[in-house]
Amino acid sequence: MNDLAERQYVGDGQPHHELLDGAWTDPEPYQATPELAEAVNVALYLRRPLLVEGDPGCGKTRLAYAVAYELGYPLKECYIRSTSRAQDLLYTYDAVRRLYDIQEKIHKPHRDYIGLGPLGQAIELSQRGIPSVVLIDEIDKADIDFPNDLLLVLDRLWFKADEVPDEEGGFRVDAHKEDHARKDVWPLVIVTSNREKELPKPFLRRCLFYYISFPDQKTLTKIVTSHTQHTITPLFEVALQRFWQLREQQAFTWRKIPSTSELLDWIQLLERDEQTGKVTIETLISALFNQLPHLEVLVKTQSDRDALDTMAK
Repeated sequence: MNDLAERQYVGDGQPHHELLDGAWTDPEPYQATPELAEAVNVALYLRRPLLVEGDPGCGKTRLAYAVAYELGYPLKECYIRSTSRAQDLLYTYDAVRRLYDIQEKIHKPHRDYIGLGPLGQAIELSQRGIPSVVLIDEIDKADIDFPNDLLLVLDRLWFKADEVPDEEGGFRVDAHKEDHARKDVWPLVIVTSNREKELPKPFLRRCLFYYISFPDQKTLTKIVTSHTQHTITPLFEVALQRFWQLREQQAFTWRKIPSTSELLDWIQLLERDEQTGKVTIETLISALFNQLPHLEVLVKTQSDRDALDTMAK
């Protein structure tokens, strides 16, 4: 693992030749732009959290999987809810189970009731000299205090469980422990946000930032072919053109604009229907927007459907 400091994210979906213990090994056909790959590599070098924003379905979450796969790192996933607390990402203490054991006259040390959360697991891996990718997904869903509480943890990269008394030796996990204080074994944290609420300025100051813009047609073709694992067919070309026309229409403002993830599902359905004769290239070319097959895959709000119907009149 002497090459940790040299590992870079390329964004081409090719795994590293040397996998770390517990590495994420599911192939991730993610196509990153050079600018996004550079942002990831800056975060790797500085070991600062990378805050990623962009339209829903643009690939914010999948970026973490792609980075872990290419770098040969383990992946720790934190999916945030409105009730999430920063401490829950570190560890939980099963007080109910301990009370039950006491009633049953079962005596165990307090540390046996500790369960590490995903961020706690990542810090523990760093303590053992193993870096990882930590995904903190949709941080804007959490309470307003959550980002600042999380910031303290990310700055320290250590924590202790107050429930474990000193006479039992305490319980502390520290990414800086002994000779493992090198940055290249610290976790790489990727945070996603849909901007449902503004994040605190102290948290923003600590993070690097990247906005994933919708790709151009050439990049979009590359993304879709990477995911679908086949060559470009005439139907594929027409579907991509119609999708682009739909997305770029100027008659109204989308409430929920179709994204890459919707396109992937749509092409999959169109190819199935072409095989059974339900869809042809000619019908796909001539269809009005509100008559496109499987519009339910592309258009996700009633107001957008109504606007397409109005366009057709």
